[in-house]
Amino acid sequence: MNEPMAPYSRFVVDGFDANALLGVVRDTRFEQRLLAAGHFRACVQRLVFPRFSLDSGAYTLPIFASGCFAEGMMALAMAVACPQPMWANGRWIGLGQVMVFAEDTELNVRPSPGGWQWAVLLIPRDVLQRAALLRVGRELRLPQRGWYSRPVCPADAGSLCYGVNKALADAASWAGMVTPAQWEALADFVLSVFVDAVSASDTGPERRAGGTWMERHRDTLVRRAETYLKAQLDRPFDSRALSLALGVGERQLERLFRDAFGHGPCQWHQLARLNLARSALQHSGEGDSVTEIAGRFGFSHLGRFSGLYRNVFGECPRDTLRY
Repeated sequence: MNEPMAPYSRFVVDGFDANALLGVVRDTRFEQRLLAAGHFRACVQRLVFPRFSLDSGAYTLPIFASGCFAEGMMALAMAVACPQPMWANGRWIGLGQVMVFAEDTELNVRPSPGGWQWAVLLIPRDVLQRAALLRVGRELRLPQRGWYSRPVCPADAGSLCYGVNKALADAASWAGMVTPAQWEALADFVLSVFVDAVSASDTGPERRAGGTWMERHRDTLVRRAETYLKAQLDRPFDSRALSLALGVGERQLERLFRDAFGHGPCQWHQLARLNLARSALQHSGEGDSVTEIAGRFGFSHLGRFSGLYRNVFGECPRDTLRY
């Protein structure tokens, strides 16, 4: 039986909702946390072809996203728009760098403040290599495990960004009225712009997949610190206890968190609690109250909680609960 023709989908999240953003990349769960105050809006688009998929999202505010790509699929990713370098798995990634992830690799990413658009192609390794042989006459140098990022020259980076946006715009304009031949041509086009970008960036000296020892060490420390703090969300932040638990100086932890999240561990702790409280308010059950939910996440002073919540999410907790 033939596979169904690939669909195009688009949805908008107006106001931060972590649950609504969980599946922004196909067959994955990326936990996302808002990192800056203001009105959040996301537009997410998806193209699903018979053997691979393309996801793209445009966000108005920085978030921290953490998760693993779809099982058994390679991921080719790029920041289509990002004012400044973004932090990914312990490394700073500039605009125009292609990221190539081996199967089942984890990604922890934070964009710089300002608008951010990303694109992710999920594809089986053999499908990608066959396309490369047809397109450029050779297989690509792909990581067997972990990931790598490499700069792409401005022309190739621009072609990839243009290709992603053109493919999404074309699919949106068809509004479901499309022939199989058009979908096949669109699939070939999407795959070709990614193959061109990766092949143009993989001819230089190969960098060890997963980054340097220092990058991996920094990322491991941040992950350990997150795990510790997540277990303390119902308690006041204790910088000394965090430092002792990790065996790392408080100043070093402050620097690591500012690289990874744009703020220190104390604000991480506070924002994490506020994000969890928002999710609980958005998906509350009958009988839940703002006071009960605030107390659940360690906010004992309701007025202070309401002020912090309003500053980050732009609305009062009771308005979220009503919504």
